[in-house]
Amino acid sequence: MTIMRHEIEEAIPVAERLIARASEIAKIGAALADRKPAVIMVVGRGTSDHAAIFARYVFEYALGVPVALGAASILTQYGVQSANKNVALIAFSQSGAGPDIIAMTEGARVAGALTIAMTNEPTSPLARAAEHLVDLGAGEERAVAATKTYLAELVAIVLMAAGAARAAGRSVEWAEHVAEIPNEMRAALKATDSWIAADYASGAVHAMRTATRVLIATRGFEYPNALEFALKMRETTGVFADGYSAADLLHGPIASAGSETPAVLIETDPATAPSLPKVAERLRSAGVPLLRIVTSGAPSADLLPLPISGGLLSVPATGIAILALVESTAVARGQNPDAPAGLSKVTKTL
Repeated sequence: MTIMRHEIEEAIPVAERLIARASEIAKIGAALADRKPAVIMVVGRGTSDHAAIFARYVFEYALGVPVALGAASILTQYGVQSANKNVALIAFSQSGAGPDIIAMTEGARVAGALTIAMTNEPTSPLARAAEHLVDLGAGEERAVAATKTYLAELVAIVLMAAGAARAAGRSVEWAEHVAEIPNEMRAALKATDSWIAADYASGAVHAMRTATRVLIATRGFEYPNALEFALKMRETTGVFADGYSAADLLHGPIASAGSETPAVLIETDPATAPSLPKVAERLRSAGVPLLRIVTSGAPSADLLPLPISGGLLSVPATGIAILALVESTAVARGQNPDAPAGLSKVTKTL
């Protein structure tokens, strides 16, 4: 077993521990709602950037407040502070050591913004810089490619957004079944393992074992998982993978699809799934080896059904499935996903 695979499995008890702390995390969400920010700014780098994008979707959905993806370079390279007292900033970082994310948090707090840090290192500079801390409690990540911290971020975002929505007097019906998240993650991982063990001789995942480029697409809440799938493929296999909103894919990039470029289409959100068949049709017409990740159907070389409900609360379950797919693909390609060449565990940029 690779370290990466071990840490993927560890994400399930991490999610259980976070849900056991739901009331604590909800209080931070309530503090955000009580400030009534005009804008929520989210910021991160790499994998944490994808968690921030998930937060962008979830908080905008839960609170009906505009959520913007912050650009650290505006502050660190151009010297412009865009945060103010009407802003709430949520900063995401596995290590809590990224100088640019720390600088944004410190600057926003001085400017009067509400600041929240979500990190796996509760004594880190980022944790100290923010007014509020969500300690992910995922434990040490030994593999270079972060997995359990990313999945923990997804769960913590849901818990914090539910607390914010409840404090704001908005509907939290969407969050009623958060306690089922770990069970869905467990079921999705088991289904994915069975699918991998079937070792289909054709299809997109088989093609990914030799391809030099891969496309991953979806829409809505699952979009960050498409981005994370692509990033992890690049990190662990060296394959140039692209993650897209399916809507954006149709606006031009699909022209680059072909028989040598396998694709994965994530269709697990009931709200967006009806818009995806035409994307699948376009990809197939271009001869693309296509894997569809869905919530029903019989497993086959081009269909991976996950026994999950789908939608917002299932994003961590889909996330654990795609990480398992990436790890198995890296191993099948003869790569070491624990220590990819040229990468280090913590990358610091300003």
